[in-house]
Amino acid sequence: MTVTADPYYRRLLTLSAAQQDQDGGEDPERDAGLAPQRIDDFVPPDVMVRDEHLPGLHGPVPVRDYRPHHADGDRPVLVWCHGGAFAYGDIDMPEADVTARVVAERADVVVVSVDYRRAVDGVHYPVPLDDVVAAYEGAIRQVGAAPRGRVHLGGASAGAALAAGACLRIRDMGGHLPASLILLYPCMHPALPPASPELDATLARLTPRTRFGAEMFEAVIENYLGAPAATAPGYAMPALADLRGLPRTLLVNCQYDELRASGEAFATSLLRAGVDVDLRMAPGVTHGHLNRPQLAEAQRTLTDMACWIEED
Repeated sequence: MTVTADPYYRRLLTLSAAQQDQDGGEDPERDAGLAPQRIDDFVPPDVMVRDEHLPGLHGPVPVRDYRPHHADGDRPVLVWCHGGAFAYGDIDMPEADVTARVVAERADVVVVSVDYRRAVDGVHYPVPLDDVVAAYEGAIRQVGAAPRGRVHLGGASAGAALAAGACLRIRDMGGHLPASLILLYPCMHPALPPASPELDATLARLTPRTRFGAEMFEAVIENYLGAPAATAPGYAMPALADLRGLPRTLLVNCQYDELRASGEAFATSLLRAGVDVDLRMAPGVTHGHLNRPQLAEAQRTLTDMACWIEED
């Protein structure tokens, strides 16, 4: 079955194609046609928010704690990692802040959003991963009466790689594994696996400006590692690791996304390792759709996350 792109993305692709036809030149008047759709008019829930710092190997790790106003007693916890190619993004972006607010309210949980150190100014692996591990361990210490078995770990894009890598590290250290992993449009390989014929056909509908080229992807990985992509260890690129013993996993790919090949291959590897996997696809959207929370499909993904936690 062919699923057409969300109306927002159809318009984005049309404008992008028009700009490409004009040699990539800037056209403020044409680009302004997309501006009304760039305004995020989704109003996230009003929840309690608190910034704090947890101890880490490289100094204090900033985190932001979200919880419903009515929260009292035990609550499950989600430790959440935003994306941004390991070098960009922050806990104020919609993928972090809006996601945390919505999931906290819909699932009646505490969400701990991690402001890990990014791969800029000489920072490379394993520093961001160390921060995520420290935040997870700190969250377990600070959840009060909540059972440790109700602490979940997740992330989006590069944040999904950090979440899975942290889970692998925790497993190998003999620590308390999360109740589950939540991985959204993940980046799990040092080089993208071959796309299926169906994915190839889907990606052919995108313009170069809305795609991840092989060179761009390699540059992202090498910037994170501070070394050639071929040297990546399993903690950095979890597809290279032994995945046995990981907790049940929710994995959501975007339909119009090169990284879907990584997510699909990683889900297959998890299944082969005996991990319980729920693989889903967000139809009609491109990579990073949680940064457009006004989209219906973004709302469905947020609800899926909340329901997944509630099932535990």
